[in-house]
Amino acid sequence: MTSIAEFTLAPTDFPLGRVFEDRPDVTLDLDRVVPSGDTVMPYFWVQDPDRELESILQVFEGLPELRSAVLMEDLGDRGLFRAEWKPEYMGIMRAIAETGVTVVSATGTRTGWLFELRAGSVDRFSAFKRYCEDHGIEVTLSRLNRLSEMTTGAEYGLTAEQREALLLAYDQGYYSDTRETDLKALAEQLGITRQAFSSRLRRGYRNLIEGTIARNSQTGE
Repeated sequence: MTSIAEFTLAPTDFPLGRVFEDRPDVTLDLDRVVPSGDTVMPYFWVQDPDRELESILQVFEGLPELRSAVLMEDLGDRGLFRAEWKPEYMGIMRAIAETGVTVVSATGTRTGWLFELRAGSVDRFSAFKRYCEDHGIEVTLSRLNRLSEMTTGAEYGLTAEQREALLLAYDQGYYSDTRETDLKALAEQLGITRQAFSSRLRRGYRNLIEGTIARNSQTGE
């Protein structure tokens, strides 16, 4: 039975997190992971309030774990990057590949990483955790749900947390023409960080699109 699990990781235990040492205010969001020969290429977004993406690129280019790093899109305070891992340094990326779990999302800040993973059975997560322990990767399981246990909104692929965030933003006027609140205020109501709330909204948007207009487009409706 398909399940979703969240694992946390210390900020610098995922090599891209080294950027937080010099740039503590940036946020990283993994966009997707593409296997390539003997390695993987993660695509990820960097949110930088100081708008110094080229300097951040230099940090990534200096990481010994990476073969290369490229700034693909520079949107000022937000940029899309692509990195290529050296096989001997893949760490948690290797654990994901070896145990057959799928990355739904991964968000990193100076306080740590949150990986949301999907697997066809809970045993996959156990294998993932064992692999990490055997290879010195210190991950902590923070949440585990079977998809069938997720509450109202599951017909659109939403988790309970994503539905809660979307409804709160709607009720508080976040989507009004004259925006009546902001992400920080909304996050405070749920007792989570602004980055975590933003991540819930983004994943909720994606699941809504996949479960509605994208699905209808694929079926020709």
